Amino acid sequence: ANLMYYRRADTNRTVVGVLNDYDLASLASENPPLGNERTGTIPFMVIDLLDPDGQDGKLKHLYRHDMESFVWVLIWICAQYKD
Repeated sequence: ANLMYYRRADTNRTVVGVLNDYDLASLASENPPLGNERTGTIPFMVIDLLDPDGQDGKLKHLYRHDMESFVWVLIWICAQYKD
């Protein structure tokens, strides 16, 4: 995943951020999906992917996996914020 941000110079230095992960993207209709290997930044990975089945690519991708990963990123951002 890529977590990118920048401060806008024109509006009181507002922070604008983007989170994306297209490295192993595939169409849901492809059978089997391409790129079964799992990669990622360990602190932000879904707990299911850390199990042996997840590491072997046997785990079906679910929307809740994206949400869990987002929550881990949000926790990290909140822990890093100082103002």
